[in-house]
Parts: sequence; C-alpha cells; structure tokens
Amino acid sequence: MIWRDTADLIRVTHSGASDEVSETSRTVFAHKTGVVRTEFYAALQNNLKPTATFLIRSIEYEGEQKLRHEGKEYLIIRTYDRGDDIMELVCQAYDDVEPNLARLRDRIEIWCHTLVENSMHEYEPVPQLVASVMAAVDYRGGGTAGVDGIVETTNDATVTIRYRPGITSDMWVVIDGVRWDIRYIEDPHNRHETLVLHVERVTP
Repeated sequence: MIWRDTADLIRVTHSGASDEVSETSRTVFAHKTGVVRTEFYAALQNNLKPTATFLIRSIEYEGEQKLRHEGKEYLIIRTYDRGDDIMELVCQAYDDVEPNLARLRDRIEIWCHTLVENSMHEYEPVPQLVASVMAAVDYRGGGTAGVDGIVETTNDATVTIRYRPGITSDMWVVIDGVRWDIRYIEDPHNRHETLVLHVERVTP
C-alpha cells in the first residue's frame, strides 16, 4: 500500500449537564478512494450518504467517530477490517450531517433518580436533573387499556438528541412539564451522532 495522504482521526466526547462537546485528534497516514456503488446504495437505504472511503492501517484505528482530510470533516459511518492489516473507513461529508442536528429545536429535560440519605439514615431515591438539551420530538399516538377498572391512555413519542454517553432506560424526559418514561434507546448505526429515545407517557 502506498500512503498518498494523511488524515486526522477525531474522537468526540460529551460531558456535563450543559452537553459540552470536546474533540481530540491525531494524524495518521491514509489513502483516499471513492465509494463503491453497492456500498452507496446500501447506505442510502439507511438515510446515509457516503462520499469517500479512507484506507488506514488497522492498528491505528481506535474507534474515532470523525475524520478530517484537507480541511474537510467527515463522519465515519462504517468501518471494515479487510484482514490484511488495512481498515476501510466509509465516510459521509459532515456538511450532510449538520442538517440532522439542525432538527433539534425543542428544549427537553433528562432526569434520573439519585439515592440520598434522609434523616433516618436511610437512602431514598430523589429526582435529579441530568441535562437540559435540544431535541426533536415526534409524537406517535398511542392507545388505551383497562386494568382493575382503571382506564389508562398511553402516548408514544420518539425524542432525538445529540449523542451523549450515560443515558439509560431507567431515566425519563420532561417535555413541556410532562414526564415521559424512556422505554429503549437507539444509537443509529452506532455513529455517535444522535440518540433516539423511545418514550411513553401513561396518563391515568
């Protein structure tokens, strides 16, 4: 392999209730190629737009989410270890990613329970604000069910936020003052770009 290029591999980390984002990068030798047609059409089915593939030595990839080449930033949407000490990084131009983040126009709160010692030296769960973040909320409707004479109305929604670690399904979100329980969480295509929270509101 003749290494004709260099590229910066960028690791993105999130921390703090204010959703602070920091990046660290390091430079590696690389070789830029195009995207094969089958890869392109397979990605389109998942709303991805691969624009370039970078080849690097497998030992040099450490799970970074982004790549910079000649001043242009890319999101790494798929990796493939060819088995010959070469790793393929299939990338999407970051200009195509930003419109997804621009959809995040709703302000929501993420909450969890924290154990706090009371006056009897016992620990009890107390609600604690984890973060206030921007989100895209899509309401899905729901249904009704009766249990022991009590009719419950269930409303479902998906809440998309910028990726941040530490969000778990035992937390809940507050939208316009109303609590929604998190049922499960998706990191689409494991890209660390966004998280999709599938939430449910149950109103007696």
